[in-house]
Amino acid sequence: MSVYLHDIPLTQAHSRLREALQDAGLWRVLGMESIPLDENASGRVTAEAVWAKSSSPHYHSSAMDGFALRAGDTNGAQPSLPVQLLVMGNLPVQAQYVDTGDPLPDWANAVIPIENVESLDKNGQLTKDIRMPNSIRIRASVAPWSHVRPLGEDIVATQLVLPAGHILRPVDLGAVAASGHQGIKVARKPKVAILPTGSELVPIGSKLKVGDILEYNSLVLAAQIKSMGGEPTRFPIIKDDLDLICERVQ
Repeated sequence: MSVYLHDIPLTQAHSRLREALQDAGLWRVLGMESIPLDENASGRVTAEAVWAKSSSPHYHSSAMDGFALRAGDTNGAQPSLPVQLLVMGNLPVQAQYVDTGDPLPDWANAVIPIENVESLDKNGQLTKDIRMPNSIRIRASVAPWSHVRPLGEDIVATQLVLPAGHILRPVDLGAVAASGHQGIKVARKPKVAILPTGSELVPIGSKLKVGDILEYNSLVLAAQIKSMGGEPTRFPIIKDDLDLICERVQ
């Protein structure tokens, strides 16, 4: 009678593991926990779907450094027939300087990049004051919503950001934060016990004598488990004693 275990096909091993987890009620999620939304969340698995609490951006914003204006005020602008617009601080206001990311004024519906503008002083001469000139001269018209990031361009409030069962990547953390969350619910990490057995085994660092074998398989297995998202625990070596092994396993 053979005292050795028999190998089984990998697919059969997977099937047995799946059945054991299902019988224990552990196949889907081991449990749920809420964790802060920081770099440590990368690699964790979402326990439930993530829905956007807020839009990103949450206002119409400029996509360029330049001047916010009404697109209609630029109609007909040509290289040989430029259009001149008064800048904020002068009446009537027709243009306002904006940096990238600034809110678009309520009255504006487009942005013209700073490199496409000629800044003029009150005498109509070119000026180096690009932020607060008296007026600007434009030699090409712009279409409505040109160079504008509309509200919700990236994320719209209430939309699905991430599904359940998703392994969080660094970019996902940004998306979750942008959608208004400070934390996230993730599946608990599986805890895996590693019990090395064998009377011939000795711990790493031992002074070896003939017949001794360094026990390092548990080190390799623990690193593999950790790389796959688990929490390994390496237990001390167990001698070849069936009762002792059964006791340790229990």
